[in-house]
Amino acid sequence: MRQRIGVEHLKAPITNQEVEGALAKAERAVNDLSQLPVTWLDFCNEKLSIASESIGFLIRQRVQIHKRGYPSRELAYLKLIERQIEELKQVYLSFYRLAPGLIHQLRGQEPEIYSWLMLQGELGSELDNLLCGLSLLEDIDATTAMVIAVQSPVESMDSTLSELIEGNATSSAFYFECLRVRQTLSVSLIKRWHKASIISSHVALPLLALQDVKEGIDWLNDNAGSEQYLFERLITKRDRGTWFRQCFGIEPNGLPSAQVLTYAKLLELKEFEAFDISSSLAPVDFALGGDWKLVPQIIEHLESLEEGEAEGEIWLQALYVVYGKLLPLTPQDVGVEYEWEEIVDLLNEWVEDEKYIQNLPSRLGYALSFESTLAAMQDANVDVLFRDWLWRQICIQSRAYVPWDMAMPIHQQDWNFNNLKAAPSASERFNLRNSNAVMGY
Repeated sequence: MRQRIGVEHLKAPITNQEVEGALAKAERAVNDLSQLPVTWLDFCNEKLSIASESIGFLIRQRVQIHKRGYPSRELAYLKLIERQIEELKQVYLSFYRLAPGLIHQLRGQEPEIYSWLMLQGELGSELDNLLCGLSLLEDIDATTAMVIAVQSPVESMDSTLSELIEGNATSSAFYFECLRVRQTLSVSLIKRWHKASIISSHVALPLLALQDVKEGIDWLNDNAGSEQYLFERLITKRDRGTWFRQCFGIEPNGLPSAQVLTYAKLLELKEFEAFDISSSLAPVDFALGGDWKLVPQIIEHLESLEEGEAEGEIWLQALYVVYGKLLPLTPQDVGVEYEWEEIVDLLNEWVEDEKYIQNLPSRLGYALSFESTLAAMQDANVDVLFRDWLWRQICIQSRAYVPWDMAMPIHQQDWNFNNLKAAPSASERFNLRNSNAVMGY
């Protein structure tokens, strides 16, 4: 894993002036292209255009794979994409060696590809290139930008991000978020930048609270509204159920939003166990609880949906989280192996044969437990919506905060999950979540 950046690692701050200098240098390289023969330039641009069409598609596909589920090393398609990306990267590196302006001109033409290239080890090892790439991240798709930044192999990436924040450069808040997801932020740096008013209280202090820092916990208690920072507040409470009832009451209709109701279900509070299939987060509610008795109602609801409705795929995702390979199809089969009408018929037959019946609340077809929840987090068929809520469930019910984000590379996700597996107390607290009195919580 990467080393955390502490105050002692900071070097000279990087200011907007230095970023502008790097951009000006790149612009001069583009202007230098006018000195080249027009036919040669046209040839290069044609080849770059062909390469960009391919690599742009591959980068987007790679991001989609991270959204769809755990980026398993066993995914043949992901392996193919990464091999093709690496091959196409060599094309850009060759043109960069011929004339850097050929690549820098992509800043205005293909900003996602340009950012990605500048954050690769071969080009990003040069500070000016790295600054050019980083300065563009907030202008492209947010998810793509985070994947590019978090997975950048540039050795100086974290120190450069830290020095940009230290210099209060434009996009400092985004760079701070990149460091958070890369897990290279130290408590000392968070405190330093908060004190200097570079990073605002509403960003810095909830993060300190997750690190069990009293300053952050006190701020949460004093400043959070009823629904604000609910994840952070629940992590820091010892008697979460009692606190939730005191804060929100015991009437489902009195809750301020569907998200708060989902947190109540995550906590498994009896007063809120009634299932409302019309809730915008009903698929998540079902997946978190794993109650097989709800399946006939869900399949009946699926019959009312039209082909192509996104809600249908979300419900299939939820069913997969609960049943895993016991489900007669996977979410990836929608529109590929089966049309919607066939899927509904298949599920109806599955219900009629009573194959949905389980002995206990389930996850991936096994008893809902710490172990089966971690297995779901490492399943390529469980998409980001459900992984995000399963992650919250693990953290809150285990009382063990572990960072996770879909943008993290697989080795970082595995490192976090393995650390959690190595903590027997986390597993024990999760699996005894309905016996909190025994545990003293």
